[in-house]
Amino acid sequence: MAWWLVGLALALPWLTGALWVRGVWRDASAGVWPLALGYGYLLGSLAASLLLRLQAALGFRPSVIGPLSVLAALALMGGWLAWRQARRVDRLDLSANRLERSWCEQPFWQRALFALLLAWLGWRLAGLAQEIWWRPLYPWDAWTTWTVRPRVWSELREWVPFVDPRRWLADASGSVYAIEAWTYPATVPLLALWPTLAFGAWNETAANLPWFGAALALGFGFYGQARLWGAASLTALVFTWLSLSLPILNTHVALAGYADLWMALVFGLAAIAFFQWLRNGDRRQGILALLLALACPLIKLEGAVWLSMFVPALLVVWLRGWSLWLMAGIAVVLGIVWWSVGGVTFNLPGWGWFRLRPDLIEVPYLGRFNLGYRGTWGPVLKNFFVLANWHLFWYLALVAVAVAVPGLPKARWRSAAAVFVGSCLLMLFVLFFLTDAQRWAEQYTSINRVFLHFVPALLFWVMMVFVPSHPSCENGRQNRYSPSEAGPSTGGEYPPV
Repeated sequence: MAWWLVGLALALPWLTGALWVRGVWRDASAGVWPLALGYGYLLGSLAASLLLRLQAALGFRPSVIGPLSVLAALALMGGWLAWRQARRVDRLDLSANRLERSWCEQPFWQRALFALLLAWLGWRLAGLAQEIWWRPLYPWDAWTTWTVRPRVWSELREWVPFVDPRRWLADASGSVYAIEAWTYPATVPLLALWPTLAFGAWNETAANLPWFGAALALGFGFYGQARLWGAASLTALVFTWLSLSLPILNTHVALAGYADLWMALVFGLAAIAFFQWLRNGDRRQGILALLLALACPLIKLEGAVWLSMFVPALLVVWLRGWSLWLMAGIAVVLGIVWWSVGGVTFNLPGWGWFRLRPDLIEVPYLGRFNLGYRGTWGPVLKNFFVLANWHLFWYLALVAVAVAVPGLPKARWRSAAAVFVGSCLLMLFVLFFLTDAQRWAEQYTSINRVFLHFVPALLFWVMMVFVPSHPSCENGRQNRYSPSEAGPSTGGEYPPV
C-alpha cells in the first residue's frame, strides 16, 4: 500500500501541472502534449514543494494529506480547462486522426529510425530506473548536504530547524540541527522528502525517484519544444536523444541525490521557453520562462547567477538603436569608474556585506572569489574534448557557433538568443579562469556539474542553428498568437510533421 501512495504522490503533481500547461495551449500543434508532460512535471513538483513550505509556515507537521488535497482540486480545475480546449480544437478540426495520417505519410526509414531511437531511449531509461530502485543513497553531497534535512524531517515528522554549527553549539535545548550547507535552498530536500512522506517512513528509493522523473521531464519538454519550433518528429527525437544520452547527465540520474540535475532541468527548460518567446513573442512561452527562471534561486544558490543571464538578452530585445548603444556606453563608463576607485563595498540588511573589487568578489551565501587570470586551458579542454563525460557534444557546439555567426544580423531574436548563450559562456569563463574555481577544473570535479546546468539550453540553441523554424514564426515578435487565438491573419499553424 505504501508504494501505491508513493506513486500517487509522484503522479498527482505531474498530472496537475500537465493539465494546466495543456489547458492554456489553445491549439493542437505537434509537440503540445510532450511539452505539457515535461513542463507539467517540473511545475507540479515545484508546487508540491511550495505546499510543503506553506505547511511548515502554518505550523503543521510534515504530511502529504493536505498538499495532495490541494493538488487534487487543482487537477480537477486543470482537467476542466484542458477539456474546454479539447472541445475548441475539435471545432477547429485539428483532431488526432489528422496527426496520425501525417505520421503514416512519412517515409518508412524515418518511422523505423524513430522507433529505433525511441526504443534505445526507453532501454536506457529503464536501466537508469533500475539503478535508482536498487542502489541505496550513494553520492557524497547527498549524504552531507541534500538529503540530511529530508531524512531528519521524515523520521521525526517535525520541521526541525537547521542552523550553522556555531549556533548549534550554543543551543542547549537540543532542538536544532546543523549542517555546513544550512543556507542552501530547501527545494531539493523537499522534493526528496515528498515521496517519503507518502511512504510513511524514510526510504532512499522513494527519495530518489523524483530524479528519474526529472530525466523524463527533460526528455518530454525538450522534444515538445523542438516540435513547436518546427522540427520534424525524427529530428526532434534525435536532439532529445542527444540530450538524454549525455554520460554526465545519466550519472546524475543513476546516482540520484545531487541538485545539479534539477538545476539543469529548471534553467534549461526556462531558457528553451525563453528562446521560443524571443522568436514569436508567445505569451505562454514567456510565462513558462518567467516562472522557471524565478525558480532558479530556489534550487541552488548559484541559481541567482543563472537568473541574471536573462538580463543581457532582454536588454537586446527591449532596447533599440541609440538607446541600446547608450546603455552599453553607460555600462562601460560605470565599469571604468568601478575599476578606478578600486571597487565597491556595501552592506544589505538581512543579507550581509557585498565586496565587488577588481581583485575580489564576495557575495553573501555565494562565497568569496579572488580574481585574477588563471590560464590553465589543459584540464578544461581535456574535460570537454577528450574525456567521455560529454561524448562529442562540444565538437557539435563549436560547429554550431561557426554556422550561427553569419546569420545573426538577419533577425533580432537570433541576436538576442546568441547574446544569452554568450553571456552564459562568459560567466563560466570568468568562473573557471578568473577565480579560484579553476581548481575545480584542475581536479576534474565540479566543472562538469556546473556546465551541466547550461548544456540543455545550449543543445537546444544548437538545434535552432541547424533546424530552421517554421516560416509562420520567422517574423519574430510580429506573430504573437496561435491561429486559434488571433485568426488566420497571423500566419499558419505549425505542421504536425
